Parts: sequence; structure tokens; C-alpha cells
Amino acid sequence: MGPRRQGSRIMRVGSGITIVVVLGVLTGMALAAPDQQESPAVAPAAEAVVEIAFGTDIDREKRELVGESAAFTAGIEKVFCLSRILGLEAPTSVTHVWYRDGKTMARVDLNVGSSNWRTWSSKRLLPDWTGRWEVKILDSDGRVLGGGDFVVNEKQE
Repeated sequence: MGPRRQGSRIMRVGSGITIVVVLGVLTGMALAAPDQQESPAVAPAAEAVVEIAFGTDIDREKRELVGESAAFTAGIEKVFCLSRILGLEAPTSVTHVWYRDGKTMARVDLNVGSSNWRTWSSKRLLPDWTGRWEVKILDSDGRVLGGGDFVVNEKQE
């Protein structure tokens, strides 16, 4: 086939089979490429904003955190994670995933009833569960909305 004008550029059009083969090769390359690269962690969901804090209790009347801290001492029985989710289309749900030193310790599914919603979960801690803790908040599709961390320090004798 001869050249074909498109706007001010000249484009050479080949046979349909050539185009299909080239697209097939390129598609195969695109599918293979992610295996060769390190994939990033789950991309944050852009439509929501998350505020997160940790404490020793929840004032259920005011829906506020009590004893807010980022560091606790071994022997604390329970830590609460309060999250405020802004901008998600409700009704939906989020999941608090609790990690201790990188290991999943709990998953808590929570309802979200409006686009400005506070919710919480808690985790009972054994006395020897010291170290770094993290809570990631996932949307209903498993995308990370946000997260935070705290530490449980050993008791000082």
C-alpha cells in the first residue's frame, strides 16, 4: 500500500496482519514487563482522606479517642484505632488491618455511613507483644487509604 496523508503527516499503512502481529508482540511485552520490575505497594485511593490515631479507649458519646499516644508500655490490655474517613461515597466499608512487626494480627471490617465518618477498631494485646505496630486502612476494593503506626515498649523494671 502507498502512503496515506493524515493531517500534515504522512503515514505508511501496512497490511492488517502485520499490525495485529506487532500489537500482539507489544501486548506480550507489556504483560511481561511487570514481572521484571518491582511492583509498588497498593496505590492509595485518591478520592478519600484518612485521619488515624491510637489510644487506650473511645468516648462513645463524643466518638473521640481517649489516651491518645504513639507509644504504649507492655501490659496495656487493648489499643484502639480511631479513623476518620473523608470523601468516600457511602454506604461502603473499610478494613482496619493490624500488623505487628510486619505480620498480620487482625482484620476488622467496618461500615462507613457517610462521606465524613468516624469509626474504630481495637486490638487486645498480650503482655509480650512488644514492638512496632501498624494499622492500614483499606477501602472495599482493597486499596490502601492510609494508615499509622505505634510502638509497644517493654516495661522498665
